[in-house]
Amino acid sequence: MRSLVALAAALAPLLLGCGTVDPGPDTGPPAGCNAPPAFYVSDVWPKYFDAYGCGKSDCHDASSGHGYFRLQSVAGVLAPQPTDPVVLWPPEWSANLKSVQHNLSCSNPLESAVLAVPEGRAQPHPPGVTVLDPPGSDALFRMWLQ
Repeated sequence: MRSLVALAAALAPLLLGCGTVDPGPDTGPPAGCNAPPAFYVSDVWPKYFDAYGCGKSDCHDASSGHGYFRLQSVAGVLAPQPTDPVVLWPPEWSANLKSVQHNLSCSNPLESAVLAVPEGRAQPHPPGVTVLDPPGSDALFRMWLQ
């Protein structure tokens, strides 16, 4: 009986750790980030993410896209009014905002992965540089994040 108790005590730490997954760091907008959702709807989405087709099926579409950054299709989904609180947004729009927020650097907007990677200033973007107007995109992200 003692050996059974000793075996159970020895295996308990292993069994308790089995099946657990480290969720990683908390996600969401970076602390201290003032990235107004209204500006995302009125300017950032149409002038950047939609203009460059980031959510297309051969790019970052949620169901068939590439990489960890995924966007929901908003085709046929009315854009929220910039004055609407995010909790009232259509689910596709709020999911996309959350995906974008996870890839922002509010302390240095130009280091944001969603900007630096497709501009060619960070890790390689598989199709290469896809942002055709880096100065305009940089200005857009600076206005949004500062």
